[in-house]
Amino acid sequence: MTMINLLRTDFMKQKGGFIWLFLLIIPLGTTAAMFLDMYLRYEDYLYQKVQQQGTTSWHLLLGENHFVLGWGAFLPVFVAVIAALVHHVEFKQQSWKSLLSLPVPRGSVFISKFFMILLFSSLLIMLNTLGLVLVGKLSGFPEGFTFEFYSSYVLYQFLGILGVAALHNWLSSCFKNAVYPVVIAFVGMIATSIVRLSFPEKVKFIPYSYAYYADGLKENDPMVALYGGLIAGILILVFGIIEFKKRDIV
Repeated sequence: MTMINLLRTDFMKQKGGFIWLFLLIIPLGTTAAMFLDMYLRYEDYLYQKVQQQGTTSWHLLLGENHFVLGWGAFLPVFVAVIAALVHHVEFKQQSWKSLLSLPVPRGSVFISKFFMILLFSSLLIMLNTLGLVLVGKLSGFPEGFTFEFYSSYVLYQFLGILGVAALHNWLSSCFKNAVYPVVIAFVGMIATSIVRLSFPEKVKFIPYSYAYYADGLKENDPMVALYGGLIAGILILVFGIIEFKKRDIV
Protein backbone atom coordinates (compact mmCIF):
# COMPACT_ATOMS: atom_id res chain seq x y z
CA MET A 1 0.00 0.00 0.00
CA THR A 2 1.36 3.40 -0.98
CA MET A 3 1.14 6.67 0.94
CA ILE A 4 -1.49 7.86 -1.54
CA ASN A 5 -3.65 4.84 -0.70
CA LEU A 6 -3.16 5.46 3.01
CA LEU A 7 -4.21 9.09 2.64
CA ARG A 8 -7.24 8.10 0.60
CA THR A 9 -8.22 5.49 3.21
CA ASP A 10 -7.80 7.95 6.09
CA PHE A 11 -9.86 10.53 4.25
CA MET A 12 -12.68 8.07 3.54
CA LYS A 13 -12.79 7.10 7.22
CA GLN A 14 -13.86 10.67 7.99
CA LYS A 15 -16.57 10.69 5.32
CA GLY A 16 -19.46 10.36 7.75
CA GLY A 17 -17.65 11.65 10.80
CA PHE A 18 -18.22 14.57 13.13
CA ILE A 19 -15.22 16.37 11.68
CA TRP A 20 -17.25 17.83 8.80
CA LEU A 21 -19.80 19.28 11.20
CA PHE A 22 -16.95 20.76 13.22
CA LEU A 23 -15.47 22.33 10.07
CA LEU A 24 -18.87 23.87 9.33
CA ILE A 25 -19.85 25.07 12.81
CA ILE A 26 -16.62 26.86 13.76
CA PRO A 27 -16.31 29.08 10.63
CA LEU A 28 -20.05 29.79 10.68
CA GLY A 29 -19.74 30.85 14.30
CA THR A 30 -16.76 33.12 13.70
CA THR A 31 -18.34 34.62 10.59
CA ALA A 32 -21.58 35.34 12.44
CA ALA A 33 -19.68 36.87 15.37
CA MET A 34 -17.63 39.12 13.09
CA PHE A 35 -20.68 40.18 11.10
CA LEU A 36 -22.48 41.12 14.32
CA ASP A 37 -19.38 43.01 15.47
CA MET A 38 -19.23 45.01 12.23
CA TYR A 39 -22.99 45.57 12.17
CA LEU A 40 -23.04 46.99 15.70
CA ARG A 41 -19.75 48.89 15.86
CA TYR A 42 -18.33 49.58 12.41
CA GLU A 43 -19.98 52.87 11.42
CA ASP A 44 -20.16 54.39 14.91
CA TYR A 45 -16.77 53.35 16.27
CA LEU A 46 -14.56 50.98 14.30
CA TYR A 47 -14.35 53.03 11.09
CA GLN A 48 -13.30 56.07 13.11
CA LYS A 49 -10.60 53.89 14.64
CA VAL A 50 -9.46 52.91 11.16
CA GLN A 51 -9.12 56.57 10.14
CA GLN A 52 -7.26 57.49 13.33
CA GLN A 53 -4.77 54.64 12.92
CA GLY A 54 -4.28 55.20 9.20
CA THR A 55 -5.02 51.57 8.39
CA THR A 56 -7.84 49.89 6.43
CA SER A 57 -11.12 48.26 7.38
CA TRP A 58 -9.76 44.92 6.13
CA HIS A 59 -6.81 45.10 8.49
CA LEU A 60 -9.12 46.04 11.34
CA LEU A 61 -11.46 43.13 10.57
CA LEU A 62 -8.56 40.69 10.64
CA GLY A 63 -7.44 42.12 13.97
CA GLU A 64 -10.93 41.84 15.43
CA ASN A 65 -11.05 38.20 14.37
CA HIS A 66 -7.53 37.34 15.49
CA PHE A 67 -7.38 39.19 18.81
CA VAL A 68 -10.83 40.28 19.97
CA LEU A 69 -12.63 37.08 18.98
CA GLY A 70 -9.53 35.09 19.92
CA TRP A 71 -9.00 33.10 16.73
CA GLY A 72 -5.21 33.31 17.09
CA ALA A 73 -5.35 31.84 20.59
CA PHE A 74 -8.01 29.19 19.95
CA LEU A 75 -6.74 27.88 16.60
CA PRO A 76 -4.31 25.41 18.26
CA VAL A 77 -7.23 24.01 20.28
CA PHE A 78 -9.25 23.57 17.08
CA VAL A 79 -6.29 21.72 15.54
CA ALA A 80 -6.18 19.49 18.62
CA VAL A 81 -9.88 18.68 18.19
CA ILE A 82 -9.28 17.77 14.55
CA ALA A 83 -6.35 15.54 15.53
CA ALA A 84 -8.45 13.82 18.19
CA LEU A 85 -11.25 13.18 15.68
CA VAL A 86 -8.84 11.80 13.07
CA HIS A 87 -7.37 9.30 15.54
CA HIS A 88 -10.60 8.51 17.38
CA VAL A 89 -11.86 6.60 14.36
CA GLU A 90 -9.15 3.97 14.82
CA PHE A 91 -9.86 3.57 18.53
CA LYS A 92 -13.62 3.54 18.04
CA GLN A 93 -13.47 0.87 15.34
CA GLN A 94 -10.61 -0.95 17.12
CA SER A 95 -8.78 -0.97 13.81
CA TRP A 96 -5.24 -0.06 14.85
CA LYS A 97 -4.03 -3.66 14.67
CA SER A 98 -5.50 -4.29 11.24
CA LEU A 99 -4.16 -0.96 9.99
CA LEU A 100 -0.65 -1.68 11.26
CA SER A 101 -0.73 -5.19 9.80
CA LEU A 102 -0.89 -3.75 6.28
CA PRO A 103 2.27 -3.96 4.13
CA VAL A 104 3.24 -0.37 4.86
CA PRO A 105 5.82 1.11 7.28
CA ARG A 106 4.50 2.24 10.65
CA GLY A 107 6.01 5.62 10.06
CA SER A 108 3.90 6.05 6.93
CA VAL A 109 0.73 5.35 8.93
CA PHE A 110 1.72 8.04 11.43
CA ILE A 111 2.63 10.55 8.71
CA SER A 112 -0.66 9.88 6.91
CA LYS A 113 -2.56 10.89 10.05
CA PHE A 114 -0.42 14.03 10.27
CA PHE A 115 -1.30 14.99 6.70
CA MET A 116 -5.00 14.44 7.42
CA ILE A 117 -4.78 16.77 10.39
CA LEU A 118 -3.06 19.39 8.23
CA LEU A 119 -5.65 18.98 5.47
CA PHE A 120 -8.66 19.50 7.73
CA SER A 121 -6.91 22.28 9.67
CA SER A 122 -6.16 24.06 6.40
CA LEU A 123 -9.81 23.79 5.40
CA LEU A 124 -10.78 25.33 8.74
CA ILE A 125 -8.33 28.21 8.26
CA MET A 126 -9.51 28.90 4.71
CA LEU A 127 -13.19 28.79 5.66
CA ASN A 128 -12.58 31.23 8.49
CA THR A 129 -10.75 33.56 6.11
CA LEU A 130 -13.47 33.30 3.46
CA GLY A 131 -15.95 34.18 6.20
CA LEU A 132 -13.98 37.35 6.91
CA VAL A 133 -14.04 38.29 3.23
CA LEU A 134 -17.81 37.78 3.20
CA VAL A 135 -18.23 39.96 6.29
CA GLY A 136 -16.14 42.72 4.73
CA LYS A 137 -18.15 42.66 1.52
CA LEU A 138 -21.50 42.62 3.32
CA SER A 139 -20.35 45.45 5.58
CA GLY A 140 -19.52 47.60 2.55
CA PHE A 141 -15.90 48.38 3.34
CA PRO A 142 -14.86 51.41 1.26
CA GLU A 143 -11.34 50.08 0.64
CA GLY A 144 -10.48 47.41 -1.89
CA PHE A 145 -9.89 43.88 -0.64
CA THR A 146 -6.22 43.28 0.25
CA PHE A 147 -5.72 39.82 -1.25
CA GLU A 148 -1.98 39.69 -0.60
CA PHE A 149 -2.40 40.48 3.09
CA TYR A 150 -5.12 37.87 3.63
CA SER A 151 -3.31 35.20 1.63
CA SER A 152 -0.23 35.81 3.81
CA TYR A 153 -2.46 35.44 6.86
CA VAL A 154 -3.62 32.03 5.63
CA LEU A 155 -0.06 30.91 4.88
CA TYR A 156 1.37 31.99 8.23
CA GLN A 157 -1.48 30.33 10.08
CA PHE A 158 -0.75 27.08 8.25
CA LEU A 159 2.93 27.31 9.13
CA GLY A 160 2.13 28.33 12.69
CA ILE A 161 0.06 25.21 13.41
CA LEU A 162 2.67 22.70 12.21
CA GLY A 163 4.10 22.22 15.71
CA VAL A 164 0.69 21.76 17.32
CA ALA A 165 -0.43 19.43 14.54
CA ALA A 166 2.66 17.26 15.05
CA LEU A 167 2.28 17.31 18.83
CA HIS A 168 -1.39 16.37 18.80
CA ASN A 169 -0.90 13.80 16.08
CA TRP A 170 1.31 12.03 18.62
CA LEU A 171 -0.84 12.77 21.69
CA SER A 172 -4.05 11.66 19.98
CA SER A 173 -2.41 8.37 19.03
CA CYS A 174 -1.59 7.78 22.71
CA PHE A 175 -5.05 8.27 24.26
CA LYS A 176 -8.10 6.15 23.56
CA ASN A 177 -10.23 8.87 25.13
CA ALA A 178 -10.28 11.73 22.62
CA VAL A 179 -11.10 14.24 25.35
CA TYR A 180 -7.66 14.06 26.99
CA PRO A 181 -5.62 15.57 24.13
CA VAL A 182 -8.18 18.36 23.72
CA VAL A 183 -8.00 19.15 27.44
CA ILE A 184 -4.21 19.26 27.17
CA ALA A 185 -4.52 21.72 24.29
CA PHE A 186 -6.96 23.90 26.22
CA VAL A 187 -4.67 23.98 29.25
CA GLY A 188 -1.77 24.68 26.89
CA MET A 189 -3.65 27.61 25.38
CA ILE A 190 -4.36 29.12 28.80
CA ALA A 191 -0.77 28.59 29.97
CA THR A 192 0.52 30.14 26.75
CA SER A 193 -1.67 33.22 27.25
CA ILE A 194 -0.29 33.64 30.77
CA VAL A 195 3.31 33.25 29.62
CA ARG A 196 2.67 35.69 26.73
CA LEU A 197 1.62 38.36 29.21
CA SER A 198 4.29 37.63 31.82
CA PHE A 199 7.26 36.49 29.73
CA PRO A 200 6.68 37.63 26.12
CA GLU A 201 10.14 36.54 24.95
CA LYS A 202 9.83 33.00 26.32
CA VAL A 203 6.40 32.33 24.81
CA LYS A 204 8.07 32.00 21.41
CA PHE A 205 9.34 28.58 22.50
CA ILE A 206 5.82 27.20 23.03
CA PRO A 207 4.16 25.54 19.98
CA TYR A 208 0.70 26.69 21.10
CA SER A 209 1.78 30.31 20.61
CA TYR A 210 2.90 30.32 16.98
CA ALA A 211 -0.50 30.75 15.33
CA TYR A 212 -0.97 33.90 17.42
CA TYR A 213 1.87 35.57 15.50
CA ALA A 214 0.39 34.83 12.07
CA ASP A 215 -1.58 38.08 11.74
CA GLY A 216 1.25 40.43 10.83
CA LEU A 217 -0.43 43.23 12.79
CA LYS A 218 0.62 45.30 15.77
CA GLU A 219 4.00 44.14 17.08
CA ASN A 220 3.58 40.51 16.07
CA ASP A 221 6.31 39.14 13.83
CA PRO A 222 4.91 36.48 11.46
CA MET A 223 8.43 35.06 11.17
CA VAL A 224 7.84 33.57 14.62
CA ALA A 225 4.96 31.59 13.14
CA LEU A 226 7.07 30.60 10.15
CA TYR A 227 10.27 29.47 11.88
CA GLY A 228 8.65 28.32 15.10
CA GLY A 229 6.05 26.26 13.28
CA LEU A 230 8.55 24.68 10.90
CA ILE A 231 11.16 23.83 13.54
CA ALA A 232 8.66 22.56 16.11
CA GLY A 233 6.74 20.67 13.44
CA ILE A 234 9.80 18.82 12.15
CA LEU A 235 11.27 18.03 15.58
CA ILE A 236 8.01 16.84 17.13
CA LEU A 237 7.02 14.86 14.04
CA VAL A 238 10.36 13.03 14.01
CA PHE A 239 10.04 12.28 17.73
CA GLY A 240 6.48 11.06 17.22
CA ILE A 241 7.46 8.74 14.36
CA ILE A 242 10.29 7.19 16.41
CA GLU A 243 8.05 6.66 19.46
CA PHE A 244 5.13 5.36 17.37
CA LYS A 245 7.35 2.77 15.70
CA LYS A 246 8.47 1.40 19.08
CA ARG A 247 5.08 1.47 20.80
CA ASP A 248 3.00 -1.64 21.37
CA ILE A 249 -0.44 -0.60 20.13
CA VAL A 250 -3.42 -2.77 21.09
